[in-house]
Amino acid sequence: MASLLRAAPRLLVHATRIAGVLALLAWAGPARAEAPGEVVVSRALALQMGADHGPAAREARAPVAASASIRDASDKVLPYAPRLSLSAGRRTGAFGEGLELSASATQEISLRGLRGARRDVASAVERAALTELERARLEGAANALLAWLDVVEAQELVRLRAAARREADEISRVASARVARGVAMPAEASLASAEVGAAVLGERDVEGLLVAARASLKLALGLPQATAVVAAGDLPMDDGLVAPSPPRREHPIETAARAEIDLAKADAKLTGAHMAPPLGVGVYYAREGTGEQLLTGTLSIPLPFLDATGFDAARQQASILSAEARAVRRRDELAHDLTLSTHEREHTRDVRDTLSTQVLVPLREAVRLARAGYQAGTQDATGLLLLRQRLVTAEERLARAAADVKRADVRDALARGSLLDEVKR
Repeated sequence: MASLLRAAPRLLVHATRIAGVLALLAWAGPARAEAPGEVVVSRALALQMGADHGPAAREARAPVAASASIRDASDKVLPYAPRLSLSAGRRTGAFGEGLELSASATQEISLRGLRGARRDVASAVERAALTELERARLEGAANALLAWLDVVEAQELVRLRAAARREADEISRVASARVARGVAMPAEASLASAEVGAAVLGERDVEGLLVAARASLKLALGLPQATAVVAAGDLPMDDGLVAPSPPRREHPIETAARAEIDLAKADAKLTGAHMAPPLGVGVYYAREGTGEQLLTGTLSIPLPFLDATGFDAARQQASILSAEARAVRRRDELAHDLTLSTHEREHTRDVRDTLSTQVLVPLREAVRLARAGYQAGTQDATGLLLLRQRLVTAEERLARAAADVKRADVRDALARGSLLDEVKR
């Protein structure tokens, strides 16, 4: 059992690498190609890859592997290396002359449990690395999902702008025909043509937004920027407010903060044990130039008149207090984030539903009536173009509002610490 526990960090690293390979195979296998070399990323895949291969997770995984080496190095029987001293010379004088040799071997022994303190630090380092990895996986999953939603939103805006440009083309065609028949002023065709130009510019704007969103998604997934990705998914317009999962008993951020406090305390204990003067034991042998030999034992005991660890102990205590203060701040920030995310889940749905029912429905009807009147020749293009602009703006705002709904869900799951519940371990 002890050997399994010591091997846990290495097993975790190997398991993560295997999971990464499987995830990439799954990513490449069932993906639909929108274009040659273009890969579709679903919500579930974004969540999994963000947790396993995101920048934060990759950075946090390195200390997990190193913690095994720290633990192995801490388990040495002798925390201090033995020392051997040798001397040689020639004695001359009234009492004779000859070769004189001496040797001494000494071993220092900690009086403050240095070996145990090192083992405690190694365990604390391992716990801190594992809890930080869990926190980083949570952060990576959230960042990947938010980046994926940005791509889905940008793709929807591209679709809306393309539809708006096609409709502007159709209005421009009708306006040119009306001018050619002499039933409309030439300014009407010019106005419709300018609307086409504005629609083309709008398409180019959102295409740049899509490029930036895809670059952020690739970064969040740990993919090379040369990889072409497209997000598979849409923005639901009618999903209701479902009760979220209850907050975890201890959030991964709180667990990581508590592990950081434990590590600071273990470091303080190690510093005290390391700086405390050790007990010295040894043996001394000498062969004098006269031929006489001497063998003695030595014992070095530190005197309790001066505490040489005071400065370092005070410095380590400052580190402990800082870690405890950071834990309190993180707990307060989590409470703040949870309060905001709970409100945001309700607010974003209210905004989306209001746009859908009270803005878009009457606007679409107004555009339909204006288009019918324009085609019948009972009104000019000005009113239709203005109404169409308002409709395009409202449709884009609805797309953004629907994306905000899903972002609010992600932030709420992040604040509750439950986002990784969907991820395969």
